[in-house]
Amino acid sequence: MKSLNPFHYLAGRIFIWFWLVLLSAVISAVMLSRSLTEPTEIRRLSHNIANQLQHQVDRYQQIGSSQALIQELQQQQPNRWLVVNTATNEISSDSPLPDDFDQNWLTELSQLSRPGWLKHRNITVAGPFLLQLGNESLALYQKRQRPKRPWWHINDAPQHIVLLFMLFISAAASFILAISISRPLRELLQRNLEFATGKLDVRVNHLIKRKDELGQLGHSFNTMAERISALLTNQQRLLRDISHELRSPLARAQLALGLTERQQDLQQIPRLKQELDRLDTMLDELLTYSKLDAGQYQLQKHPFDLTELMAEIITVNQVEADAKQQTIVLEAEANIEVNADSQMLGRAIENVLRNAIKYSPIASTIRCQLTLLASTIQIQIMDQGPGIESHLLTEIFEPFYRISDSRNSNTGGTGLGLAIVAKIVRQHTGRVSASKITDSGLCITIQIPVN
Repeated sequence: MKSLNPFHYLAGRIFIWFWLVLLSAVISAVMLSRSLTEPTEIRRLSHNIANQLQHQVDRYQQIGSSQALIQELQQQQPNRWLVVNTATNEISSDSPLPDDFDQNWLTELSQLSRPGWLKHRNITVAGPFLLQLGNESLALYQKRQRPKRPWWHINDAPQHIVLLFMLFISAAASFILAISISRPLRELLQRNLEFATGKLDVRVNHLIKRKDELGQLGHSFNTMAERISALLTNQQRLLRDISHELRSPLARAQLALGLTERQQDLQQIPRLKQELDRLDTMLDELLTYSKLDAGQYQLQKHPFDLTELMAEIITVNQVEADAKQQTIVLEAEANIEVNADSQMLGRAIENVLRNAIKYSPIASTIRCQLTLLASTIQIQIMDQGPGIESHLLTEIFEPFYRISDSRNSNTGGTGLGLAIVAKIVRQHTGRVSASKITDSGLCITIQIPVN
């Protein structure tokens, strides 16, 4: 039912407010036209009512003058009777009449063969009832106020009041509509300008409380700002880490060159070659990570035997494991096929395996498990190394993240191995995670879809 609320949609708000304005204008026009065109009605008075009123008037035959008559009428029935001198055709009493009341209508009533009845707006006048007081010939008209209609019959109100009321309603509706659209857009514009000046922490606060399209626009701005802010922060951190990682081998290579020049021998050449190889490896991994991060690497997917690929990777790295008297155990079913980029997936598996070899102690065992689940393939590589604190398990997949400053220098790592693993797995729409085995040891789990 929430989705059916028209105020949750900008189109619904605009429609309702415009419709309200148009409705107010139409009602105003109808009321004014009815008010302007309502005719003044004159007709003959029925005999019974005329006789009753004439009988009331005849009771005042004994009054001596018109002034005394007017005072008597005002005391008995205030503002009820109009007293007209037939000789001058002027109203002698002070009973009020509407401003637009035409006194000629009284003349029209007097010209009828018997007393008549006149309706004008909210009053009625019945008469004339003739009365002779001495030498004065008078005509009396009884005036009555029509009963008030309910408040919503605004056509009984003065025309200028009706017009002002409708103008106020339409103006208020138009103002609310204009404010409801322009205010959130001004907030969005202001936050956009602040974000453009470099204030990456600005967010839209009031706009996101709306449920319509403008609220969705505010949410999309906040999402965009979050992602751009995270992207810029990560780029700045990556640039800082790259500078730091490249400076160390370069400094050591310069030191080796300096010693070679000073000692005039070739004893530092192997060390210089080692540092240059390290630089070459780091630049290669940087290039790979950059392509994967930018989405510029196109996967070359094809079906292949993953069990066979893992066995080849273990064979290639067995020499390094043998140097530390380590044992690598592969636990996998035969002939597990997967549709993936064999080169990139093999690189991801090898990065994890080489990390396990580096951080596992001498004469330890590294277990590699390959399991076919319902629609995914799960690869787990478990070592017996020192492990990682639980709160750091997600951080190790960030580029150049170090558990300790001495870790990479001791193991020769570049800090990009697991970051490349995460990018490769995500490009295969898979997941990678790290978990602790027991008090020591680390388990890296890779899950990728079969197809």
